[in-house]
Order: sequence, then structure tokens, then C-alpha cells
Amino acid sequence: MIEALAEAASEQAEGPEGWAPEVAGRFGLPAAAGLGPATFYADLATPHGARQVRVCTATACFAAQAGRHLPAIEDALDVGADDDPRHGAGVSLRTVRCLGYCYAGPACLDGEIPCVGPDIAGQVAGLVGRRAPSIPAADATGQPVVLAGIVAGEAPWRTWTETVVGRHSPEQVRSEVAASGLRGRGGAGFPVAAKWAAAGGSPETVVIANGDEGDPGSYADRLLMEVDPARVLEGLALACFACGARRG
Repeated sequence: MIEALAEAASEQAEGPEGWAPEVAGRFGLPAAAGLGPATFYADLATPHGARQVRVCTATACFAAQAGRHLPAIEDALDVGADDDPRHGAGVSLRTVRCLGYCYAGPACLDGEIPCVGPDIAGQVAGLVGRRAPSIPAADATGQPVVLAGIVAGEAPWRTWTETVVGRHSPEQVRSEVAASGLRGRGGAGFPVAAKWAAAGGSPETVVIANGDEGDPGSYADRLLMEVDPARVLEGLALACFACGARRG
């Protein structure tokens, strides 16, 4: 239903109260089932013009040009950030906190088309060609970047081989992780060994790798998954082994 709500929002200039209930009805759901997500997500809830430009003002994009990219885009489009598009010429400009292009900022979305770089204002004004962010690709042949100096550039799946082929038990793995003091990458920093111990022991345990892209200015998880996917999969497999899970 989220996709249907997004499609409806792209065709409407008004807020979701007038169209979200109808979308929910198409799925045989009450109005609240459509209004809930449609009023929660800013992309769905905020009225917008026929052309919608979303500009990132989060940490990395702000730092890229000390915030100067926003007024430059406002001047280029002759519209103020977060102005009511119903009072203008059909172009809406909205600030957002992270688009996931922190490595190439400043960044914006012109409709669904990403634009990045120091000439971003010229791109949205049509004065220069649009420059989409490059997509990092994994390269196992070069020198490690993300984890260089952390694991001495060791090959992926080496720890898995040493652990499983070396006949370590799940209990031994959890004991070593507990001794290391390893904590989760989330904001709460829960001890990893405690989470694994609590989750283990059930035949229905499923381990999930949560790629979190929600923190402004933070794209570390995305970078890990795109540049070093084998190590992410190895970690997922090791967590399954330690928890006694057969699926992940």
C-alpha cells in the first residue's frame, strides 16, 4: 500500500486527508490504515507542487558548502524553502535531513532524480547538466578502504573458516564476543553477546542484518553493504552460528 500512497501523493498538491482514505479503501482497509503512514512520512504528508525539489541540509551536505547550497537553489528556482506551493508557480522546495548521498554532497532530489555536487543550483536551474551520484561498487582486488587498519585487510570469510572449520562451538563464540565488549552499532549500544544469548536457543530464530540509513549525516551501513558486502554476509553467518539460527 505504501507504493500506492506514494503514487497518489505524486499526483496531488494537497495533504493526504483528501486521498489517503480512498487508497486504503482499494485494499479493503479502513481510512486510518491509509492516513497513518500518509501523515507520518513527510514525503507523503507535505503538500507539494507539480515539481518537487527536496534539498538535504543534514551534516554532510551542510558541511560540503557551509550551507550555501540551499540559498543558491532558492535563488535558482525563485522559491523559498518550505514555502506553500499552493501560493506559487507549482514548484515546491523542501529541506530534508538525509538522502543517503553523504559521500557526494551537497545533494538534492528533483522529483525522483538525484543531483549532487558544488554546482547543484545550476543543475536544478537547467544551466548545467545534472550529475547523479556514482554508486560505489565492491572491488575485492584492491586495497581495503572501509576496514583498512581495523582487521589488517584480511580476506572475507577467514573468520568464518577459522570458527566453523576450527570446530568452535556457538557458546565459545558468544564467550569471545562477550569478552571483547563488542556493542551494537545502534544508538543504544547494546552488548552483542547479550543480544545473541537472548535470541538463541529457539529453532525459529532468524537473524536480520539491519541496514540503518536513518541518522542524518550517517551512511556507514550503506557504505559497508555496497563496498564490502562479503564481510557483512560473513558477520550475518557468524551471528546465525552463535545464535543457533538456520536462517538469516
